[in-house]
Amino acid sequence: MSLSAESAQQIEELCNQGYQLYDQQSFEAALRVFYQAWLILPKPQSQYQQAAWVLTAIGDSYYKIGNFKQSIEALNSALHCPGGQLAFIHTRLAQAYYETADKNSAAKHFQKAEELDPKQTQKLAPKYRLFIKNTRLKR
Repeated sequence: MSLSAESAQQIEELCNQGYQLYDQQSFEAALRVFYQAWLILPKPQSQYQQAAWVLTAIGDSYYKIGNFKQSIEALNSALHCPGGQLAFIHTRLAQAYYETADKNSAAKHFQKAEELDPKQTQKLAPKYRLFIKNTRLKR
C-alpha cells in the first residue's frame, strides 16, 4: 500500500530529525521522534514500506540504549513489512539476540545477513565476528 504524499513527507522529515539525534548519540530523543513517525502510519502499519524504515530505526535506537528485548521486538516486526528483508536488520537483530544470550537466534540472523550482503558483518565488533566464525565451524 502507499501513503498519501503528505503522510510520507511527514514520516521522512521526522525520520531525518530522528537520525540527526541518533548521529549525535541522543538515542532516547531519537526514539521519541521515530515513535512520532510511527503514529502517522495508518493501521495496519505493517502494510507500508515506511513501517520497515521506522521500525528499523526504533529497533536500532533500542539496541543503542541497551534495551535488547525491545530492539528484538521492533526489528522482528520490521522483517514482516514490505522491504524489511535487509541485511542490516538481520545483523542488528543478531546482535540483540547475542546480547540476550539467545545464541541460536543470533546465529540464524547473522547467517541470513551474510546471505543478503556478505560485507554486512565484516565491520562488526570482534566478539560478534568471533561468534560468527565459531558458528560456521560448528555447521
